[in-house]
Amino acid sequence: MAHEPSGKMTKTEQALVLDPPSELHFKGPFSEVTTSYLKLKNPTDKVIGFKVKTTAPKTYCVRPNGGAIAPKKTVSVAVMLQPFDPENDDRSRDKFMVQSMYVPDGEEYHDSLWHDIPPEGLMNSKLKCVFDIPASSSEATTEVKAEVIEQPKIKAKVVQVQESKPSDTEAAESKTLHEEYKKLKSELNDVRAENSSLKEEGLRLRRMYDSRTKATSAKPESEMHHSSVQKQLFSNYLLVIAFFIFILGFFIGKFIL
Repeated sequence: MAHEPSGKMTKTEQALVLDPPSELHFKGPFSEVTTSYLKLKNPTDKVIGFKVKTTAPKTYCVRPNGGAIAPKKTVSVAVMLQPFDPENDDRSRDKFMVQSMYVPDGEEYHDSLWHDIPPEGLMNSKLKCVFDIPASSSEATTEVKAEVIEQPKIKAKVVQVQESKPSDTEAAESKTLHEEYKKLKSELNDVRAENSSLKEEGLRLRRMYDSRTKATSAKPESEMHHSSVQKQLFSNYLLVIAFFIFILGFFIGKFIL
């Protein structure tokens, strides 16, 4: 007997092998950038495109956050958690999702391919975040876990990746990204300081301009007062000369008579 279609969309099982498969652990203290690594292995004979998404994009920096994985190859993804205060900032709901698809044969991977893939052609895996707080900063080591999410089981024929510690290359890449973060933060502080200095310089120049304007406006009044005094002195001088001429004329006239 033939079964009628149920009408539900069948989801494609994840082809990538995730390590870790369902949890991303971040070890404190969280006063500086903390990095967790996620390995994505392609055990198939086809090229697989992937994206790594998060519910808190402003809190995490993911490198690389997308790309293509060649057959039988593995990509290591560095997930960097920005500094935060566990007591005042609850990150228990943070989650990540690895989305993947098969790149069509004969085509090269590019971002526009995601728009051409139907929903049933996408493979999704979700991971929860676990924050390990050291005993030195808490009475006991606690784990703030996000909502438990079921991870689809991988087919038995898929080879699991053995647990491995971050390689020297991964550690060097994390260190470089951490240094770039500090450098950008330092440059931001320098720009803020320069902006403050420019504001102070602008206020100083404005005060100088105002004082010079007042001095210029006061100068004509001083010159007018000086001119008035000169005129008064000249007038008095003429009166004195006229008086002496009068006296001299009086004596001369008397002498002649």
